[in-house]
Amino acid sequence: MRSALVVALTLVSGGAQADSEQAVSIGGGYATFTAPGEQMGEMTPPQVSPTAGGALAASYERAIGSDVALRAELAGGLFFGGNAEGQSATSYALLGDVGAVFRFDIFKYVPYAFAGVGGVAAWGGPIDRGADFVLVIGGGLDRLWSRQHSAGIELRLASFGGDVTVVTIGLRGTRRWGFF
Repeated sequence: MRSALVVALTLVSGGAQADSEQAVSIGGGYATFTAPGEQMGEMTPPQVSPTAGGALAASYERAIGSDVALRAELAGGLFFGGNAEGQSATSYALLGDVGAVFRFDIFKYVPYAFAGVGGVAAWGGPIDRGADFVLVIGGGLDRLWSRQHSAGIELRLASFGGDVTVVTIGLRGTRRWGFF
């Protein structure tokens, strides 16, 4: 009887307080890509990458527990260089994905890891490849300024069986709400 009461109370009780937490993050930083270059004869095509690049990203998170949240993000990259003769010197990439994020601890400094699936569209210069599915993995370190605000650094790798791999590293700011 006692164990049935415990099970019943567990089923009707509310979720953890963090279950309703939501967050929006905006960030920017350095971006690069690798893509196969032009094949010459029987040789393996060389890898090309840009001279410089930058990215802007926005993400939304909705907590489903105290350490785990669902995550959706959109990131865009602008790259210069890496082009062959006759190609544009400017390349672009647009990445969108959905997945989950896991926070390792809730102190002043919060390391986290995330993973997701989505798509990347790449055009211009040496990455004029159209759209492709991607797996996204990454992580970062946030510094909590208050319960509502944090800032930190984030690293993202987006790749799959396609030709283009995009890597970004940058700073981000986050605004949280709904944690009570």
